Amino acid sequence: MSQPTDKSTSVPSKPSTNPGSYEELHRKARDVFPTCFEGAKVMISKGLSSHFQVSHTLSISPTSTGYRFGATYVGTKVVSPQEQYPIFLGDTDVAGNTTATVVHQFGTTAKQASWIRVSSRGRLTTLGLTFANTDLVNESGVVVGQLLRKLTNNLDIGAELLYQYGKQIPGQKLSMLSYSLRYTTPIWTAVATLGSSGAHFTYYHKQTDNLSFGVEFESNTNVGEAVGTFAYQAELPDEGVTMRASVDTNWSVGGVFEKRLSQQLPFTFAMSGLFNHAKV
Repeated sequence: MSQPTDKSTSVPSKPSTNPGSYEELHRKARDVFPTCFEGAKVMISKGLSSHFQVSHTLSISPTSTGYRFGATYVGTKVVSPQEQYPIFLGDTDVAGNTTATVVHQFGTTAKQASWIRVSSRGRLTTLGLTFANTDLVNESGVVVGQLLRKLTNNLDIGAELLYQYGKQIPGQKLSMLSYSLRYTTPIWTAVATLGSSGAHFTYYHKQTDNLSFGVEFESNTNVGEAVGTFAYQAELPDEGVTMRASVDTNWSVGGVFEKRLSQQLPFTFAMSGLFNHAKV
C-alpha cells in the first residue's frame, strides 16, 4: 500500500501595500535627473561580504580636492526584501573629518536613526517624526511631522507639518503645512505637493525598459521664483552605458555620461557637463 506523498506548497509573499516614506514622494522622477559634478572623480567600491562594503573616492575640482574612505554595514535583520537593519554608514577624509549614521528598526514598525528620527509603517500608513538641529542651550530646533496614507492601489495622500523655533526667527517660531498627492500606474507616476511656501509637481514616464523621462515644476512664493525642468535617462545595458540629461526654464543644460569599464571589477567612468545659456 503506497503512502500519500506530502507536497509542501509555498505561499507567494504578497506585495507590500505600505506607501513608503513622505520624503520619497518625488524620488521616482528625481532619479532620472543628472547629478552634475565639477572636475574629476574616481570611485571604487568593493563588497567584502554580503553585509559589508567599502568605498574609495578621489575628487579633483576647484572647490574641493581630496580623498574619502567610506564603509557601509547592513545587518541581518530582514524587514522586507528591500530593507535590512541595522545600517551603519560612515566616511572620513585625510583631514580627519568624519561623519557617521546609524539606522535601526526596533520591533516591526518603529525605526529610529541617530539624528532622532522615528517612523512607523503600517499596512496602509506611514507616520514620521523628525527632530533636527536641536539646541537645548539656545532653545532652537526643527520638528517635522509627516503622514502618508494609501487610499487605493493607485492613489496616496499625505501631509507634512514643519515647525521651527528659535530666538533668531522673527516671532521666535515658524510653521509650514503642506499637502501631497501621488497617483501611480505601471507606466507613469504623478506627484503634487502644495503648501504655504509654494508648489512642487513631478511626473515620471517609463517609455521603454531602457528609456524614461521626468518633468519637474517647483515654485517658492517666499522668494518669488519658479523653475520647470525636463530630463531623460537612457541606458544600454549590454554596453554598460547610462546617459542622463536635463534642461530647465533658466536655460541651464546638464548631463552625466556613465560607462561601466569592467563586468568583473567595480570601475565606472563618468563625464559631467553643465552650461547656462542665459549667462553667456
